[in-house]
Amino acid sequence: MRKAIVTGIRRIGYEIVKGLLQNGWSVGLVYKSSEHVYKELMEKFGERVYGVKADLCFWHEAERAVRELTQMLGGVDALIHLASPYEPTPLAKLKEEDIDYHFKPIAQAFVVMSREAYPLMLRNSGDIKGRIVAFGDWATNTTPYRNYSAYFLAKGALHTAVKVLAKEFAPHVLVNAIALGPTIKPPDFPEERWQEYVNKTPLKRTVSIKDVVKLTEYLLEVESMTGEIIMLDSGRHVAGECS
Repeated sequence: MRKAIVTGIRRIGYEIVKGLLQNGWSVGLVYKSSEHVYKELMEKFGERVYGVKADLCFWHEAERAVRELTQMLGGVDALIHLASPYEPTPLAKLKEEDIDYHFKPIAQAFVVMSREAYPLMLRNSGDIKGRIVAFGDWATNTTPYRNYSAYFLAKGALHTAVKVLAKEFAPHVLVNAIALGPTIKPPDFPEERWQEYVNKTPLKRTVSIKDVVKLTEYLLEVESMTGEIIMLDSGRHVAGECS
C-alpha cells in the first residue's frame, strides 16, 4: 500500500485525497483549520487516513508534519502540496506580513517539507523511490493578475523550487507541478467576474476536477518526467493578457 502526505485538503485537495483513497493509498493530511475535513475523510475511509495539525507558516511545523505523518503511515511515497492562501494585495499597499502570509505556506513550506521527505523516500525500494507534486498557477509565469502581488511572488518561487528540487533529488525522486487555471470558484468571489475568467479560456470551460485528479495520479506513476510544470487551464495560457 502506497502512502502520500497532502497539504491543502479543502476544495481541490479534498477531491485529490478522495481519489487517492479510492485507489488504495493511505493518506496523511496536514491541516490548520480544516480538522472537520480530516474527520469526515477518516469516517469514510477509516484506518487509511491520518492527520496532523500544523501551521505551515512555521519552518519547524512543516518539518514536524512530515516526520509525524511518515511515522503514522509507516513510510512515504508521495508528497502533494496544495496549501495556498489567495488574498488580494495591491502592490502600493503591500506589507511584509502579506509576503509572509503567502510565501511561507506556498513556497517555503514546499521546500522544507520536500527536503524533509526526501531522505525518508530514499528508504523505499525500486529505482523511483518517491514523487513530489506541487500546485502552481497558470498565470504565474505568463500574465499574473493585478492586485495579487504577494500571491504571484510566492507562486513564482514555488515554480522555481520545483525545478531546483527536481535537479537536487534526481535520479530517485521526481518533482513536478500542475499549474491550474479556473477550477473551483473561490468563496465570496463574484460570479460575474468568475465567468469572465472562464470565458477567457479557449475551451470556454472550467478545469474539470476529474482531470485534476487524473493528472495528479499520472504524476504519481510517471517514471521519465521531472522538473515539469504542466498547464492544466483549459488553454488559458495561450489566450493572452488578463487583468
